[in-house]
Amino acid sequence: MSSNNEQPVPTYSLGQPSKRTGLGGLSMKTTAVIGAGFMLFLLMILGGQGLIAFTVVLPVTIAVAVLITVTWQGRSIAQIIQLKWQSFQRHRHGEDFYMSGPSSKVPGGRWRMPGLLARTEVVEATDANGQTYAVIIDRPRRRATVCFDTQLSGQTAMTQSERDQITASWGRWLATLSLTGDIDTAVVVIGSRPATGELLSKEVDSTVHDDAPEIARRIQFEAAQVLRGGLAELESHVAVTFKIHSSGQDDFEFLSQIGTRLPGLYESLSWAGMQSSPMDENTLVSRVHSMVNPSTELDFEEMMVEGRGHGLKWEDCGPSVAWVDGDVWHHEAVASVSWEMADAPRSTFEDTLLAPLLMPHERIDRKRVAIVYRPYEAGTGASRVEAEHQDAMVGVNSSKKIASAKAEMRLEHTEAARRAQARGAQLGRISLFVTATTDDVSNLPRLRDDIRQQAAQCNLRLRTMKNQPDVGFTITTGVGQTPWAKASTATMMNAG
Repeated sequence: MSSNNEQPVPTYSLGQPSKRTGLGGLSMKTTAVIGAGFMLFLLMILGGQGLIAFTVVLPVTIAVAVLITVTWQGRSIAQIIQLKWQSFQRHRHGEDFYMSGPSSKVPGGRWRMPGLLARTEVVEATDANGQTYAVIIDRPRRRATVCFDTQLSGQTAMTQSERDQITASWGRWLATLSLTGDIDTAVVVIGSRPATGELLSKEVDSTVHDDAPEIARRIQFEAAQVLRGGLAELESHVAVTFKIHSSGQDDFEFLSQIGTRLPGLYESLSWAGMQSSPMDENTLVSRVHSMVNPSTELDFEEMMVEGRGHGLKWEDCGPSVAWVDGDVWHHEAVASVSWEMADAPRSTFEDTLLAPLLMPHERIDRKRVAIVYRPYEAGTGASRVEAEHQDAMVGVNSSKKIASAKAEMRLEHTEAARRAQARGAQLGRISLFVTATTDDVSNLPRLRDDIRQQAAQCNLRLRTMKNQPDVGFTITTGVGQTPWAKASTATMMNAG
């Protein structure tokens, strides 16, 4: 006999990407181009330059409007051309090949991370709880990133109400990032890799007593040996990037401000099912370098089990040789492919939506999923929601014909966003990136299909990051670098 008191499973929605509409439902950018072209066309006509107006100004205006309006796979034609041109220029100058070390052109002969992370540095400080934490500083961008090592408890047995509370706590944690106005991004990285078994063997050694029965000792040690044989291990961390507002380039006053706020950030994550602690430089470097050079995973784990530091610095955690080949980034005898989210779930979904993509896969040795959240400041978010709601109302009421379903859906989403903000929610942008790494290049076609199928199970559409797989790899390391602030990087897909 079924019970009528079973709690229903709630569903969630990401909303729609933030946008403003202009003339005739076109984007504001397209409307501005058409308006500027029309004004120039009118001035040319009034100045007696009608031939130039009709043969130059008018065709150029139409061409530019088409390039920035027509989209393909989530990007405008202008953005696609921009990325193709940048890739061509990069290959022509040999910048798609990277070599570090004493024989390279890297300053100081170090083994720095390439690309976006080459100019960063790491300093250590102590927070208000006395915990040592590492700060990744990008001085030209005026950004500082702190990483929290995280143990996830999302797959433990719990009731639906407990899951709802954890989900609500995660939403409140994200909402707090908008209130201070100085947090740029928050990135959650969840990765899987083959387990080395060192931690398990150490735990067995420490828990099995010498006077234990021989059969019990053999069972424990044999179980540890079996688990060493290729089971997957999950690793996760959360990276929070702060905006630096100090006066001078060498001013470290912001470290004391960050240290005061960190305990509140990583301790409140426990309510969202994430036991977190700040990562020091030793832990941070080993995590990043093992992503770049998977063959060092066992060495790092052995040293951690023995309580020894590895002595590797941030300036030396990059690859010795790496190069881009289409959508594949080759580094340290392995190859990585990265994807970006092209389409977010359009319909409602449950809180277990991403489970198929996050869980380990038997044919994918190493995989990372990075969820990037970029909060709007509280005041800015409220004004954007109101402006978009007004746009949606105009779109529904501007025509005497029956309003389109798309316009009605947009009005419904913006109205829901207004209600959510009235209850204390904040506005942000969510993006998702995936990186898979293999030591056998022949497995890449199968690996691509597996990732695509896992994403389809999550109602996601992923787009391969062609000609920029190293950028995708860097983003999924979750150490503070994202592409949107770079002037030479085209806009990537976001979900509102």
